[in-house]
Formats: sequence, structure tokens, C-alpha cells
Amino acid sequence: MPDLLLTFHCASRDVETVVAAIRAASQAPIHIQNVAVRGRDFSDARTAERVTGNLDRSAIELIVADDAMTELVRAVAESRRDLPVRWRAVAVVARGRLA
Repeated sequence: MPDLLLTFHCASRDVETVVAAIRAASQAPIHIQNVAVRGRDFSDARTAERVTGNLDRSAIELIVADDAMTELVRAVAESRRDLPVRWRAVAVVARGRLA
């Protein structure tokens, strides 16, 4: 089964909740990045973010086997978050570790 790069985009204030849900379902290393999102889709935005047009988000990434994706998405969906989470999965063509 191929590996997937699974990315969750959530409000920065929801990071710890989302990470806890992921850690309960997976042993994979989790990478977290703060990202600024500018755009016109404000359906996921808080009121203050709608005013400024800047969404304060974090990207949470991990590489998992493709058969683990459904369980992880369900775990995040069931977590107690303040705002919606967007996610995507991309096939990993190659990976490795350089020492």
C-alpha cells in the first residue's frame, strides 16, 4: 500500500486538540507549520479574520499508510475544535532520510 502525505489545515488555536486526536490514532511523526491564509473564502473564518482578510491557520502534516487515512480523518472530525478543518492527502512517490 502506498504512503500518503496527510495534511490538516486548522485554526491555530485548535492545533493542540487536532494533534491530540492524531496522536491517539497514529504513531507517525507530526509536523506543524504556522501559515497565513489570504483569500475570499471566509466560511472558516472567525469574525476578526473576516475583517482583516487574514486567516491564522496551522498546517499539520504526517505520512501514513493509505489504509490509515480514514481513521485519522474521523479522529480529527470527532475532536472538539472551535473552527472547521480542511484536509488533503497526496501520494508520496519517494521519501528517505539523509544523514
